[in-house]
Amino acid sequence: MAEEIDDNDFYRENFSADSDWEVFNAQLGEILQKWDVTASGDVGRSLKPEEIFRCKWKVESETLDMLSNGIEVEHYQAHLEEDEIKEEIKENRCPQRTQCHQDLMSSGNSFGPPIRSSSNELHTLARIYGLRRFIVLHPVNASVNYMKSTAEFNFFLSAAAVVAAEVGSVVPIFVQIYDPKWNFFTGVSPAPALRTNFRLIGLEKAPPECRYLMGLLTLFREKVPASYPQSAMVSVCTTYALDTMRIRMPMYVPFDYGLNSEDIVVAGQVAHVDVQQFYALPHGYKPESCTEIYLVYTWPELSEHVAFDSEQRTDFIPSKAPLGKVYLSVEASSYLSCCLRDYQAVASVTRSLESFVGRNFSGTSSGAEGINPLDKLTERQLTKRRDRNYEMPSQEGLTKRLPGPMTESELSELLAYMFPDMHPEMALYPYVKQSFKNKFDPMRIKSAVPDSLVCRLSCLLATCHAHSGGLDGMAQLWAAFTRQLRLLWDNSLAVPGIASGFPDTRTCLLHQKLQMLNVCVERRVQREANSKRKQHQDQALAISEDEEEDGGEFFDCDEPNSGAGSPVKAVLSLKPEGRLRRLGDERLLDEPEEYLYIPETQEPVPKTEDQLQDDAEVMLKLGPGSGLSTQMMCTSLLSDMEAFKAANPRSQMEDFIRWYSPKDWEEVQNETGEITHQLSVRMTTEGNTWLRVWQQAHPVPVARQKRLFDDTNEALKVLHFLESRKMHEIYNLTIVPVLHSSILKLLDICINAKVDDLFSPQIEQLLTDLCRLSRSQSDDLPPIGPLLDDLAELERRFYQFKCFERLSGYPKKSTLDQVKLQFLEILRNDNCCTIVNRKLTAAGDGTLYDILIPKLEHDMAERLISKDYIIRLDGDSKSTEKGLYLGPQFMRAIVTGEKLRLCGAFTESTAFV
Repeated sequence: MAEEIDDNDFYRENFSADSDWEVFNAQLGEILQKWDVTASGDVGRSLKPEEIFRCKWKVESETLDMLSNGIEVEHYQAHLEEDEIKEEIKENRCPQRTQCHQDLMSSGNSFGPPIRSSSNELHTLARIYGLRRFIVLHPVNASVNYMKSTAEFNFFLSAAAVVAAEVGSVVPIFVQIYDPKWNFFTGVSPAPALRTNFRLIGLEKAPPECRYLMGLLTLFREKVPASYPQSAMVSVCTTYALDTMRIRMPMYVPFDYGLNSEDIVVAGQVAHVDVQQFYALPHGYKPESCTEIYLVYTWPELSEHVAFDSEQRTDFIPSKAPLGKVYLSVEASSYLSCCLRDYQAVASVTRSLESFVGRNFSGTSSGAEGINPLDKLTERQLTKRRDRNYEMPSQEGLTKRLPGPMTESELSELLAYMFPDMHPEMALYPYVKQSFKNKFDPMRIKSAVPDSLVCRLSCLLATCHAHSGGLDGMAQLWAAFTRQLRLLWDNSLAVPGIASGFPDTRTCLLHQKLQMLNVCVERRVQREANSKRKQHQDQALAISEDEEEDGGEFFDCDEPNSGAGSPVKAVLSLKPEGRLRRLGDERLLDEPEEYLYIPETQEPVPKTEDQLQDDAEVMLKLGPGSGLSTQMMCTSLLSDMEAFKAANPRSQMEDFIRWYSPKDWEEVQNETGEITHQLSVRMTTEGNTWLRVWQQAHPVPVARQKRLFDDTNEALKVLHFLESRKMHEIYNLTIVPVLHSSILKLLDICINAKVDDLFSPQIEQLLTDLCRLSRSQSDDLPPIGPLLDDLAELERRFYQFKCFERLSGYPKKSTLDQVKLQFLEILRNDNCCTIVNRKLTAAGDGTLYDILIPKLEHDMAERLISKDYIIRLDGDSKSTEKGLYLGPQFMRAIVTGEKLRLCGAFTESTAFV
């Protein structure tokens, strides 16, 4: 007898547990409810022509845990400008008609541009169906774990259909299948009593009849119910490709020493980029730069019985098209943009300058060089050389013993460009003595005057980094520059190419440092001249006293001690010194017989931006009540008070205030009506700083005062600051002048090509962005990547214009004004320009049409790259009035050679009759 088996422990399954399909449906339903995909949230206006290709898109995404690979749900929605009221639209439309149906029937958004814009990448479903809103389901790592089985398709598609019905969704839901690069989608869009099924198929070799409109209409009618009595509407678009336009604009690098020779012999037409003003920056375009040209002819909306299109004969030829457009797709890489991007990498290099060129690169004396330091004390002064305008001692050794990739002659040529007055035998570009108010507004960009020493140095550094040895060449040039500055200081010569005056904090820090160095040179020359003049005066006085002593024969011996009396001593102690001039007719308050004199004072102390910031930080740390902070603030005031006391020995503080701060000498009226003067309240307050400093001040003329500004020390500080910079610090000092010069160079190129009016908005925007970047308050410069992208885009546009100029037959077949007018349309319409056929349209100029049509006549079939057919069929108005909306029927066929892609959106009724 067989043993009994208790199977209660086998085949147990918990049917009450949720399946994967149910869990996924619940999660998807929550997401759809959050996005408001119901009919109440789906109300909107009709689309304007080609609006779907120009508007901005809002994309939301959620990730669901499903199976071994997560599923990403993305919601795409076009951001449209609301021109109409939603309530009015809602009242005037059929309750069964959704936005999806409206978009499918919109003939104004049938065909987008054949070239895609990187700034506004449009989803494939929006391009194919013209939808403004849709949802896409795809695996998280779609390129690796994509859906490839029918079971997976049906799993997610059925889930989407069920969830859409549960939440009342009217937004199309798509599932991406197969490899993402194939762009295959299947989807569903429910509506009240209707459902639209989206299907895509692709054929590598389609039947010949399915590549033309007649065969496609037959296929379409087989899919559509017979209850549609009206004719279908057809939209057709044909795209032709002209020969790729290549204009060779060879590389130009200043001081290149033969770099261009290997880059000149290139196939194609050659045109040079001309500039009016020299900039030490490269320009030109790489050989692979080109512009692809597409001609697109469109028949926006025709009845299916109007046109004929088969393998034997077709009516869709360019000469019969009502609308034609030319699209230009440019790929141009400029040497200027590449140079700036390469220079951007220096921002992360923290190596010191000494690691490239050694320690003693500044040229200062050292024992290793065999120079006696005491020779400085006995060498001949260079005051006469200073008057001969940069006639300097031998500069031999200035560029020697400086390691780097550039030779001595190459480095000397670069120095002659920066210091033309010091190298008259090599100088080609002297500094222009004129105002740059029209080209540069110091209140905008924190840079320097165009073509100044700062701009020349900055441009050379970027060019050397790109074309003359990289970091080594850049470090070699900077070291030679600092060595040249030290030579100028040693010989008391001003730095050329720098704006005069005190350091201007509206300019960049490097320009301020060089201005400070010039101020030091000026003060040094003035101090030496004053010292020399005083020495001559002392010598003349000594000679006159000797003559008086020698000529005197009689002496008064009765007054041997007359000089020891107090009256004489008092008179000598009150001898005024350091007077500049009288202050009008003003007199001292205590001595009405004596005039009030303005003293000779020390000049103000110049400071650069970083010094002002350091002083502010010190004052902030010390606090307002600190004695050291008061001393820092009152150093200049104390010097002026001492000079005033020396010039006016019998003065008092009120006299000083009358000259130094007249606003604090106030008029008052006493009880009798007489007008008198007195000090202001802030001058008479207890513990007043002014009064305390006045009490501390002694009568010391400016000639015997301690210098407030030590020009020697400050100049050495500037030289040490420049010589001790690291590579990324050199980049921070020069990047803004480089960018400023680059924009001005592009402006100069546009002006020379007479197209500055076309690109002036882009150039003004670049200058505005650079102004904002240069005045950033943060310690580190903000990223310049976006600005470089905009600058590269401007250069691509200029190359595009030169190609379009040649395409338009300029100057033989068209004028420059015609070319610019049509190119302006290209700039505004996303690389597109309308071709006017004057045989069919009376308005407009058909010059471009007449030029392009002959290019297609002899090889039209070879140049045809794609045909795009769209067949639409909508319910008639009579059935809609009866409440029987049949729904839209849509099919798109894209024919590329023998390949065919069919994209269908067919609507069926879900109501059982």
